[in-house]
Amino acid sequence: MARSLDVDDATTLFAPDPLQRERILPLLQQADPQAKAPHTISQLDALIRTQNVSLLVVAPQQLNAPLSTHAHDMMPLLARLRRKLPHCQILLVINDRLPLQQLYKAVSHRVAAIIDANQPDFPKKLLHHYRTARQHCQQLRRRALHLDDTGGSDGLVGHSHALQRVVQQAHKAAAVSDAPVIIFGQSGTGKQRLAEVIHKLDKKRAPHPFVCVNCAAIAGALAESELFGHRKGAFTGATQDRLGYFRAAHRGTILLDEISELPLALQPKILRVLQEHKVMPVGSDKEYQIDVRVIAATNQPLRQQVEQRAFRLDLFQRLNVIELVVPSLQERTEDIPQLFAAFLQKYAHYYQEKIQSVDPAVYDVLAQTVRSGNVRELENIVRRILAFKDNGNCIELNDLPPELVAQASTKNPQPELDVTDHTIEALANGSVMLGQVLQDYEKTLLARLVDRPMGRNLLAQRLGITRRTLYNKLRKYQLDRF
Repeated sequence: MARSLDVDDATTLFAPDPLQRERILPLLQQADPQAKAPHTISQLDALIRTQNVSLLVVAPQQLNAPLSTHAHDMMPLLARLRRKLPHCQILLVINDRLPLQQLYKAVSHRVAAIIDANQPDFPKKLLHHYRTARQHCQQLRRRALHLDDTGGSDGLVGHSHALQRVVQQAHKAAAVSDAPVIIFGQSGTGKQRLAEVIHKLDKKRAPHPFVCVNCAAIAGALAESELFGHRKGAFTGATQDRLGYFRAAHRGTILLDEISELPLALQPKILRVLQEHKVMPVGSDKEYQIDVRVIAATNQPLRQQVEQRAFRLDLFQRLNVIELVVPSLQERTEDIPQLFAAFLQKYAHYYQEKIQSVDPAVYDVLAQTVRSGNVRELENIVRRILAFKDNGNCIELNDLPPELVAQASTKNPQPELDVTDHTIEALANGSVMLGQVLQDYEKTLLARLVDRPMGRNLLAQRLGITRRTLYNKLRKYQLDRF
């Protein structure tokens, strides 16, 4: 069963000495009631194989034993744990100060903290370092899932239901480490990022390479060599052995991006790799066993290509074990503010701009106009805004490309105001005062104007009034909610 995205992995304590366990485990359980404490190294190995251990407290000494008793086997233990858990936060509990040479070795194994159990404030220090390490683990988890609100420039930033659904599916796919995956989605939606997420969540493969291959960019004559490698002298220009993408991804993940562009002649060989997990380099008579997870991605309707015999049915069936669909930006427009903020964070320093706010009307225009380019198009718009922005720390509608604002305006035409005969008659016979009619028209005008894709600053400027006056009028007519 796949773990929930919102639940952190339980803390693990490895303390072979029962007295150490009895002392340390209750302290850890104050912060994490689910903390586990395997007694032996074999039990710890079994736990590592079955669970994602992200925070490990190691107390290798007996409670009152001098450091010299265990110093000779402490560092090999740390080295072994670091090999098995390359991204784990490790806290080392000792009974005395480490000699300088041992301290250097502990640091080289990326121990997050070294805590002296004999100090009177040991419980306080242990919990302090534990909370710091736990916070770091949570940050790494969010970054791996690309769900951080200030995350990087990828199509998986956001909290919309459509995005969360596919991320949860990716989490489950990562738990099935050997199953092929095929990702569908429009150009620019973040298919490669989703493949990277699956790779990072896969405990078995995450420490190993993630290799991305653009099938459309592989030269036809050299495609087999690119994918499977070649021996020196196999063909003109083969001056040295080449490993090939599949062997380079051994024990990790290979992404076959734009799989629909893969030449038909090459598809049976990809099928054979999926079936037998072996590759034979060009010019070699030796097969090499490989352990690679294959993820394919495409923006084309592969089923239709299969019907048209442009893509092999057996290869499609072999790849289509787990099928994921990345939503388009139009299916998750509520993520636009978050994505916009992420791209601002990425590029603001490069363009030496300090943006503090964004007019909400900007997001409305983008939601109406960003279509085929999806997240990639949104990223380019942010770069264009920063490149041409002259001054100010607020992004407004006049900072957007004019064609986008014009396009949004045509999508929401407003009817023109008309002075009715009834109004003229009411004014003429004195049943209504001119001031009241003017206020009614002002309210009607403002109600229609605030619906336009236009920032408050720009609206005030075009009306010939100050921003404060505009806000006072909106408040007066209870239009400030728009």
